[in-house]
Amino acid sequence: MTLNDFPYIKAIQVNDCFAYKNFRIDLPNLNGKPFSHLILTGKNGSGKTTILRGVEYHVGLEMFGHDDGYADGILLLNLLKKSKSDSDNYVLKTKLDKYKSVELKIDSFTHRSQYKGKSIFSFFIANRQANPVQVDTPTKEIEFASKLTSSESTEYFTQQFKQYLVNKKVQQAFFQLNKDTNGSEGIEKFFGKFTKILSRFFEDDALTLVFEDKTFEFFVVLKDNRKITFNQMSEGFSAFISILVDLLIRVDLIRSAVNNNSYEPCGIVLLDEPETHLHIKAQYDVLPILTEFFPNVQFIVATHSPAVISSIKNTTIYDLTQQISITDEVVGSSFSELMISHFGLDNEFSPIADEIINDVEQAVKENKTDKIGLKNKIQEILTGNERYLSPTLRFELESLILENS
Repeated sequence: MTLNDFPYIKAIQVNDCFAYKNFRIDLPNLNGKPFSHLILTGKNGSGKTTILRGVEYHVGLEMFGHDDGYADGILLLNLLKKSKSDSDNYVLKTKLDKYKSVELKIDSFTHRSQYKGKSIFSFFIANRQANPVQVDTPTKEIEFASKLTSSESTEYFTQQFKQYLVNKKVQQAFFQLNKDTNGSEGIEKFFGKFTKILSRFFEDDALTLVFEDKTFEFFVVLKDNRKITFNQMSEGFSAFISILVDLLIRVDLIRSAVNNNSYEPCGIVLLDEPETHLHIKAQYDVLPILTEFFPNVQFIVATHSPAVISSIKNTTIYDLTQQISITDEVVGSSFSELMISHFGLDNEFSPIADEIINDVEQAVKENKTDKIGLKNKIQEILTGNERYLSPTLRFELESLILENS
């Protein structure tokens, strides 16, 4: 399947989403490929997760056949062809009231069998963790392959990923025993890619992934010689690992199905709050890593993080609160600018700093004709808040005082 064969999302029409109604999000081709990633921002309650859920319903059911858990397994979608001038595109609508708020415009496609089991589709909820179960014995790959098209596949993969890694190691041992160089090298590339991503995310060039065959346990070994298992990772790393292992397993299973170890599957991934549990530097790294290592996947993301929305180029960013679409200008913006322009803050300062500024403004207002009294009052405010005066806040206060002196 080529990039031009896959039905990427071209637009999302939102009919009724809480307080926001009747707007359309267009996704022009910005990255030299036939799709654009989408990042949704907006205040709590603006409908980010609701839109992701609507997309999950449409794409998961109609294109990938995820009919378990959706509308009692009954297909309730209509494929409606647009006008002749738009004959190469389709609109997905639903008759089910629960999902009627969202419609998708997608590229032309024929039948779900073209994509089911041959492309990627995942939805990562905001509250996610990788909690792999203990591995006691190898299992057959078919157990994972059978889950690939299930709506429960993401939960299964993130719980069973250590089992998958153990299976790969055992399979590699058999390849080596049988002198199957191609098979062994293919698995080596799989673990090499996994280790490279972990190294990028942990910011540790010396990171290695060690397998202990007696206990069927994997250890991430850092340059300071710390050894941690996947069950011992912090919530932030665990949240990222849950995304990573799901996509790595899907790619590996699809490559096995098409018998091509270099194939880059197409797909759509829905990601709610990729910043979950992560410090600011790691938030900035998530999307660049995912888009680099899964280049043919369209990511639809909902976030509250200025680090996330400014982390990748050639991406459509839609502010649900203001109902405006923006693109590359945010990449060159400071976090403080983004917090004001897209996250609803009045200014770049903290509430405590706002109180100090308000106190100075009030002092100026009350002592306009009493310069000595104004000087003493401002000195009192500055002395009482000395420990909170960052260079930026001090400059702001000095400018305010000069304007009114």
